[in-house]
Amino acid sequence: MRRLLLIVLIWGMTSSGHLAAEPLWEQLVPRKRVPADTEADYTLTQQEGPWLVLAASFNGPEGEEQARDLVVELRRDFHIPAYYYGMTFKQGEANPGRGMDANGARIRRRYSRGDKVVQHAVLAGKFPAIDDPDAQKLLQRIKTLQPESLMAKEGEETAQSLATVRKFQGYLRKQIGHKAEKGPMGHAFMTRNPLLPRDYFVPQGVDDEVAKWNEGPEYSLMKCPGKYSIRVATFRGRTSLKSRTDEVEDMRTRKAKEDDPLVVAVRNAHLLTIALREKGWDAYEFHDRRESYVAVGSFDKAQRQPNGQIAIANRDAQVIFDTFGAMTPGNIFERPTQQDYEREELQKQRFNSLFANQHGKVAQGFHPKRFVGIPFDIIPEAVLVPRRSISLAYIRD
Repeated sequence: MRRLLLIVLIWGMTSSGHLAAEPLWEQLVPRKRVPADTEADYTLTQQEGPWLVLAASFNGPEGEEQARDLVVELRRDFHIPAYYYGMTFKQGEANPGRGMDANGARIRRRYSRGDKVVQHAVLAGKFPAIDDPDAQKLLQRIKTLQPESLMAKEGEETAQSLATVRKFQGYLRKQIGHKAEKGPMGHAFMTRNPLLPRDYFVPQGVDDEVAKWNEGPEYSLMKCPGKYSIRVATFRGRTSLKSRTDEVEDMRTRKAKEDDPLVVAVRNAHLLTIALREKGWDAYEFHDRRESYVAVGSFDKAQRQPNGQIAIANRDAQVIFDTFGAMTPGNIFERPTQQDYEREELQKQRFNSLFANQHGKVAQGFHPKRFVGIPFDIIPEAVLVPRRSISLAYIRD
């Protein structure tokens, strides 16, 4: 063990400077080998991503060569899957310069190569989500690396964007007593694969089969113009814990019966939607594999709370919550039935069982409501309007 430790220490002191920036234990961890052929083309494709780390960018006539050199070095020396991507920006009327010319027209900014500028980016990784733990780990690692291709020698210039600014920032940090922990890629950040369409990143898309189910109804929630709505009534099918085998068996095509819970759910959601529409409410219905529900209202702005719930700060939204929810006494619908009171009692018991050891207690005086014989949810909930999932077309094994 002593001999091994001595060898490790000697190796650490004699290793090249670009590896010394990483902690010794990270340098010793075996890493999966990554192809690093200087003759190969590691240009970014749709197969990488959808989320990557933007490690560095370059401009100017030497930008592409330096970017590709960094790609190979990250692969060869650091075993990081890196890719090159060239971005072309066209100068148009949307970005006029300041001032007027001799004829009184707005001055247009022009780049050194005419009306176009090319940025050469180096991206790394291949992650399914922006908050993927491995993605965040790689991001922090890249920020501390010292690749030789980015260490400009005396008298040499680099095409890396803002390299001089970052060098000056590092100098200032040292002057005020801070450690210059970041390397030349210290401003790396997570980004989406620019080759994938923006619709790929639209959250909570529904698959094609569910989308087809919701194309027929005239007031399908998928036709709602806003981004958000408020769920006021939920109808669920029969639920039970099943093994994977039972679940597969249950998904086989079969003729639905009239009293099938999901069939009843679809029927109730459609009936309630039409009834609310006749009363002037902006109601919509939605059906998936587990449930059907009715939503009211169309809103474009909302906020995602830390607990994951959606909050709509809108007067019309508050009217919907107060009108349909059981927390308010005003009831413009039908008088509650015995079944509604039983549902209210079950809701209270469930709440008390969840918070038995805490100070919370269910408030008395729920006012459950129903319309055309169909009960509303005790507490309405703001939801994101479902859209067809374009990202499914890009899912790969």
